[in-house]
Amino acid sequence: MRALRQIYDSLPPMIEIPLDLRRRHVEVVFLELEDNNVPGVAASVDWPAGLYERTSGAWQGELFREPQGEYEQRREIE
Repeated sequence: MRALRQIYDSLPPMIEIPLDLRRRHVEVVFLELEDNNVPGVAASVDWPAGLYERTSGAWQGELFREPQGEYEQRREIE
């Protein structure tokens, strides 16, 4: 059995599979490390660090949905 271990400071959206492991029977396990606060590494590439903490529970007021208009009348299938 061959084991391959790779630790990422920030998990990329795609992980390259080694050529010799492609089309093989393998088990893939993702383990989130306990110390997930790596200095200088954002939690996500797409969102600023701390965004969730700053905005969680911040909505004030009522939710409003614009009128959706009339349902389109379509011809019957022949």
